[in-house]
Amino acid sequence: MNKTIAYIVSNPGVNDARVIKMAHAAAKKGYKVHLFGTLKPGFDAFEEIENITFYRYEWKPINILFEKSLFFQLVRFINKKFAIYLAKKMLPYIKYFLFSSIYADEISKINPDLIHAHDLICLPTAKHASTINNVPYIYDAHELEIHRNPPLPWLQKMYVKYIETKYSKDASCVITVGRYVANELAKHLPNAKIEVLYNSPIRNESPYKLRKDLKIADNKKILLYVGKVAMGRGIEEIIKILPSLSSDIIFATVGPFDPKQKALLEKMAEKYKVTSRFTILPPVPYDKVVDYIKDADLGIISVQPVTLSYQYSMPNKLFELSFARVPIISNELDEIQEFLEEHNNGIAIDINNMIYLTHYISKLMKTKEKYIMSDDQYENLVQQYSWEKQLEKLFVIYSNTLGLDHQKLELTTEDIKLRSIGKILNQSEFDPVRAGLVDS
Repeated sequence: MNKTIAYIVSNPGVNDARVIKMAHAAAKKGYKVHLFGTLKPGFDAFEEIENITFYRYEWKPINILFEKSLFFQLVRFINKKFAIYLAKKMLPYIKYFLFSSIYADEISKINPDLIHAHDLICLPTAKHASTINNVPYIYDAHELEIHRNPPLPWLQKMYVKYIETKYSKDASCVITVGRYVANELAKHLPNAKIEVLYNSPIRNESPYKLRKDLKIADNKKILLYVGKVAMGRGIEEIIKILPSLSSDIIFATVGPFDPKQKALLEKMAEKYKVTSRFTILPPVPYDKVVDYIKDADLGIISVQPVTLSYQYSMPNKLFELSFARVPIISNELDEIQEFLEEHNNGIAIDINNMIYLTHYISKLMKTKEKYIMSDDQYENLVQQYSWEKQLEKLFVIYSNTLGLDHQKLELTTEDIKLRSIGKILNQSEFDPVRAGLVDS
């Protein structure tokens, strides 16, 4: 194929399962893949892994601003503290162009045929680089930028909307993560071609099993949270109601965590006398999550609809639990609720209502067979939402954008296996063999 794709991300390029899965699949498909990201401790500024070339540059925007702006150099000379204060105030409005000043020229040097920008901060860079090389670009909106959490001040919100509208209008395609998000984007991107690619998981066999890692008897029931572990994600609420649930129910989390947050949650479990029934497990490689969590009896999706982006979210954990055939209790979120009704694999309730939460956890634990998909329902899930199906859509987008004849994608799960997880994440704080990333 010999076509070159430049991916742009605002992280080292390994923390976002969506990006890495796309990049590996594109490399397998025959594209030359170059991934431009930020340099963080523990990562190399340049490396080649599994046919992907990584370019990482230091992203310290205030330092870059002082280096490039004569005005800020003068202000810093007069009053350093005020200069830093002013830079921080200005940063939300100028970070897009500072980012482009570092990356656009470097991207143009590889002579890409297509540029794929992930998240808004990378979008102006894609436009700039595409102009230099006269090539098309794609914008991948991982969420609703004007409805992020915490909510943006009014002026900044309007500015973000302006940036997204201005730099999306020349994009060959806008990709996003759900139907409701796509409909909302269309309100201020009326002329954009918007496609939905869901954050579905790769499904490979795991050498580890949830129940074995928990070291619990077969008669114990597992209530599971998958994703980043932190305060304010509904985990505290489950700990609080554990004493009211049957003693054979244990609560486990699987995902990345900050040690301080872990300590706070464990202290809370101690306060409610449920230490023996609450376990925080480290992440497993994201291509093995589905197989790892199959032992769970019930999964919980406790996303709080504090912003429209959250209200319309379709997180990784929804698909991981669904493909593992684990029944789900979710907060009342629009597309998730429709998804659960369509596939008959869970219910949506007001999770903030502790009375209902306790009742429905108990009820679904006793009636979970009603919410385990039949073979036909599972096949329908695969046909609509599997990662293989999302890749088919992605490569149609790439082919159409590049004017290539599209051939039906035929990749097995083994073909898209991410064998480089151990290499990429060898600096993980966890056991390198187990280390991986489970997105929130």
